[in-house]
Amino acid sequence: MRIAPALGWLLACVVCSALGCKRPSGSSSQDAGDQLRPSSTAIVSAASEEAPAPPTKRPPKQASASGQHISIPAGSFLAGSMPGDRGRDSTLEPPLVKFELGSFEIDRLPYPNDPAQPPRTDVTRAQAQDLCAQRGQRLCGELEWERACKGPDNDMFSSGSGWDPACDKNPTVCASGFDVLGLGAALREWTSSTVEPGDKEDRALGALRGGRAGAADFEHRCARREPADPGAHGPDIGFRCCKGNPSAVAITRPKPLQTFRRVQLDLDQVNAMIQSVPQLASLGRISFFRDPEDVTAVLSKGDAGKSGSIITTNPLMWSPDLGEEILLITGKGSSGSSFVAALHRLNDDRYRLASSFILEGETPPIVLAFNGYVKNRVTWSTCWGCLGEEGAIVYRPDRRVVIEQL
Repeated sequence: MRIAPALGWLLACVVCSALGCKRPSGSSSQDAGDQLRPSSTAIVSAASEEAPAPPTKRPPKQASASGQHISIPAGSFLAGSMPGDRGRDSTLEPPLVKFELGSFEIDRLPYPNDPAQPPRTDVTRAQAQDLCAQRGQRLCGELEWERACKGPDNDMFSSGSGWDPACDKNPTVCASGFDVLGLGAALREWTSSTVEPGDKEDRALGALRGGRAGAADFEHRCARREPADPGAHGPDIGFRCCKGNPSAVAITRPKPLQTFRRVQLDLDQVNAMIQSVPQLASLGRISFFRDPEDVTAVLSKGDAGKSGSIITTNPLMWSPDLGEEILLITGKGSSGSSFVAALHRLNDDRYRLASSFILEGETPPIVLAFNGYVKNRVTWSTCWGCLGEEGAIVYRPDRRVVIEQL
């Protein structure tokens, strides 16, 4: 057997009809389900789960001086992060959604925007707003902050595609693609934006951007959002000011989705998709298992009973958390191996491999079993209740997907 970890590949797919069955989670209906039509090839690999991307360095284009402002041109950028990225919070970060912003100016450094002075910290959001207003400016919105951080190339970090740890120690030499300094380097920065209440909040909170010095590399991502009480303050909380008409667009919370939804896939297009994934290409041409015939076969091999689970061989769209959609597929290849695959659904109807499990040289039917009350786990099985012949697809607390054998 072979397990492919979440090294992932992106798969371009076109959705034929909108998702969103209205039955309760765990519905056992045998309806045809929503239809997806995957239709392209892998175009980019995902970062390794075990190691961050190599550091990238981007020195400033000019020396820093007091009172410098950077003009950010009007245009579009992709806000948020790609599903499956290390450190991504799907409940807060959009899945690379395009936003249009007008032109604006942003201070090159955190307030007081003077390399000869330390950043002003330990301020509440209201205090930050007042200090900007005293200069005829305003506190930056979070989308302005993110655009300035990502630069014209939509970089993951202000330093580029990988985080430069030297930026923690000397933020003034860490420039974004727009030549703004110190974004996300050593301070969390207040923005004027609010974060909509989630399941655990009863009111909107302020939006902090950036990461502390010494934090994990993924906490320095330009897309990272942190909700905070507007009255919060601390030695690592600063801010910077902007000028120009504030943008009216804002990030919204993702809508809750049914935990499990059946989907239909065009087999020819799925085969084109599978062949574009190095971890799965050795399967050859794949075919799906039959439901209910193969479900009956798997159940008859064991004696554990259904245990209240819904069991199927059909592809499933799984939403274990707010903002997450993960496509689950089982099948067998012409090479003589069965498989299970989990793929993140992206905003533009492409897919990214999260994890896969291949039973090399074996082609038993594989079923998926789920319970609407258990959101973060799906069972896979070739023999229901048989030790060593089943496992789990788990959505971990760090929002990584793993496929295990039990």
